[in-house]
Amino acid sequence: MATAQHLVLQPGDRIHLMGVGGVGMSALAAVLAVRGFAVTGSDCSEGLRVQHLREVGVRVSVPQVAGGAGDADVVVVSTAIPADNPELAEARERGLPIYHRSHLLAAIVDGMQKVAVSGTHGKTTTTSMLATILLECGRDPLVVVGGDAANLGANYHVGSEPLAVFEACESDRSFLRYGPCSEVITNVEADHLDQHGTFGSVCEAFEQFIDLVPGDGFLAYGTESAELAEIARSSRGRLIPFGLGGDVELGADEIEFRPWGVGFRLLVGERPVGRTELEVPGEHNVRNALGALAAARALGLEMADALAALEQFHGVGRRFELIGEFSGALVVDDYAHHPTEVAATLATARRGWPERRLVAIFQPHLYSRTRDFMDEFARALAAADVVVIADIYGAREEPIEGVHAADLARAVLRLAPTREVRFIPEKQEIVDAVRRLVQPGDLVLTIGAGDIREVAEEVACA
Repeated sequence: MATAQHLVLQPGDRIHLMGVGGVGMSALAAVLAVRGFAVTGSDCSEGLRVQHLREVGVRVSVPQVAGGAGDADVVVVSTAIPADNPELAEARERGLPIYHRSHLLAAIVDGMQKVAVSGTHGKTTTTSMLATILLECGRDPLVVVGGDAANLGANYHVGSEPLAVFEACESDRSFLRYGPCSEVITNVEADHLDQHGTFGSVCEAFEQFIDLVPGDGFLAYGTESAELAEIARSSRGRLIPFGLGGDVELGADEIEFRPWGVGFRLLVGERPVGRTELEVPGEHNVRNALGALAAARALGLEMADALAALEQFHGVGRRFELIGEFSGALVVDDYAHHPTEVAATLATARRGWPERRLVAIFQPHLYSRTRDFMDEFARALAAADVVVIADIYGAREEPIEGVHAADLARAVLRLAPTREVRFIPEKQEIVDAVRRLVQPGDLVLTIGAGDIREVAEEVACA
């Protein structure tokens, strides 16, 4: 997609970002604007991110049209921009230099001490936790994260010191562009098979990513993923295994679950060093916190200070986020879009609110992911008491013949024939149905990486 393999930013460069309202692109645009670059962008629709970008000096045009890149010196796109996008096609015809967003992030962090956070699950929360720890402990890094971190008030923090903490997405192997960097890898599972093809290819990509860790860097990795634990051994850097079992450098015990939070005692080796109380629920967030603490320790922070800082972490948007109430029921939204994440979300709900009936409204994300993990999604969703399946959110994909959300509903019903399971394709129909079926005391969860949050917002505001 790019016209070159390496991007070097020059003072005075005019930079244009297509799809600038996206969570990844908007952070880069804002950082550049705050740093004084001339930044423009385009998107298909208005939104809060677009509004914020305009406030920090980015000129954004809506919608995307041919010629939108204007006289830019650098044009930046993401994987979400299709090859036949008219603005992209016109820029290519004019011979403008076109780069992937990962090239731009690599250019922004070039020359800095870098900590890249990756993994199939939990990278956004772990990045945000690490950023919170650093900021609360008096450090001031550049931060780029793939979600709205409450402690940052955004999906970025410009920072004043030459330290960069950023989320590194494995979906299309673009995380291999960041050069020498220390890393936190939360876990490795099969996902993005539309890009990678096989789980073996996913592991190969992470192995190449691990090769980026220099001898004076560190690799903090979650040990619950056997494949990750195996490939981590090839790293030249300092290894910091973390997790809830096995031979780890950072672990946890005395875990106490509660609604809207979880507490645990941190172990370094087998030595207890202190306790923290997180404001975010779920066992998976204990693992995320351990990853952030491992990186903080490698960066020289005292664990007592880091544990206290974690208590100030207020979460990330769309990660088990309370939207409101309706008719005596809680309404929560969650970004989970992989079977493991869906299972973790429902387990968190069941553990935190055992007395409540769980109503799960799931919007499958991508036709290929729905096809590849149909049975796994069904097993995860069968843990809810009531299941509503929305139509597939295709995002960058065209429909795949023979892949239908209704098949997922039938698969759930086969596994849990006593459950109430419905396929309701349209969001407004889901809103109407949920308002009819919800009971006082229920916990209603909208789940998915698409636009299913709109259902939660409409139900909760009724």
